[in-house]
Amino acid sequence: MVRKLYDEDAYRTEFDAEVIDTAAAGDGAVWVTLSQTCFFPEEGGQSPDRGTINGLAVVDVQISGDTIRHKVMLPAGGDSGAAGEGGSTTGGDGLVEGESVHGRIDWEFRFRNMQMHTGEHIFSGLVHSRYGYHNVGFHLSERTATMDYDGKLTEAQLQELEDEANRAIVRNLAVHAWYPAADVLAGLSYRSKKEIDGAVRLVEIADVDLCACCAPHVRSTGEVGCFKLIGWENYKGGVRVSYRCGLRAMEDYGERLSLLTKLSQLLSVKTEDLAETVAKREAERRELAYALVAKDRALALTEIASMTAADGRPRLADGRIDGAGILFLQKADASLLRYVTDEMKKVYSGVVCVLLPVGEDVWRYQIEQDNGDVSMWLQMLRERFAAKGGGPKNSVQGSVTAPKRELALALAKLLA
Repeated sequence: MVRKLYDEDAYRTEFDAEVIDTAAAGDGAVWVTLSQTCFFPEEGGQSPDRGTINGLAVVDVQISGDTIRHKVMLPAGGDSGAAGEGGSTTGGDGLVEGESVHGRIDWEFRFRNMQMHTGEHIFSGLVHSRYGYHNVGFHLSERTATMDYDGKLTEAQLQELEDEANRAIVRNLAVHAWYPAADVLAGLSYRSKKEIDGAVRLVEIADVDLCACCAPHVRSTGEVGCFKLIGWENYKGGVRVSYRCGLRAMEDYGERLSLLTKLSQLLSVKTEDLAETVAKREAERRELAYALVAKDRALALTEIASMTAADGRPRLADGRIDGAGILFLQKADASLLRYVTDEMKKVYSGVVCVLLPVGEDVWRYQIEQDNGDVSMWLQMLRERFAAKGGGPKNSVQGSVTAPKRELALALAKLLA
């Protein structure tokens, strides 16, 4: 059984150990099992520690039962294949069964995770004590930190919980981790995401939380620094919360402040006036967009009128032209395709084909005939131009790539 040094002292950063065995990992790496380790493995929803063993990068740490394996990148030209399943490595890197090695964790990365995980305990403990909800999902990686609860929380409730979490941080409460004896454990009420066989490690924050947890934590809540919610959403009947603590919260704040500053400079307004300015410009944009759509529709109706004037074809009793109509639109909003198709059907009794340019020789098409069959039109586009799309036999839509002239000639042949 490997000795888990991170259990004994979360602040220890270096250690010596004996290599128990090695195994090839591929991609120039080798799995190394040690007699003891400071490296916390991927466990409990948290990503593993990073660092070095004998100066070689540790890029992954996994645990299975009582075994912890470290994925170590061999030096350039190193032979990871020299370590077979259960075999030992060679090549002067020191990762040889029975040899002593020196390990060092990336303390900056470890401490940020400690801040984040202890912050999760504070917030989850408050959620549980106030609302009785359980943390049923936790994910902590370098870029992501989420907590899932089995009950819904309003924005106001979440803000109150955030405030209370920061008050607990300011109180600098002690954080205590230990393995209680079985008889003591039986008398304790603690949070746990799953049933645990064997010894149970508890993490206690006085007056805030008592939870089974395997991860390293800070010594006191003051070291968490701060707790900040950055987003939430309904999830599986409950709520998923995204958050940041401590150094990661400061990084997030810096990134957001930088973004606000750039936007302020871009729009030439004070930061505090950004929301009002953006709202005003969005209203103006929508107004212009509506005006543009109206202009596009008027232009399309003019084009349809021009077509009908030059048709010279007989009209039916309902006033529609007897036959089909094909119209290539000018570049416009995609919503125009549906509108023009409906207007064309008011004018032509047969197949209506409307095409809208969306790129260089790229077209969106809509082909319809009420109570008719336009499948042969779709078949031609697929066979001739490898067009994409489909739909019921009386209405198909999709995209096609072809020069306008070639496309127009091919479609005209269907009218012959």
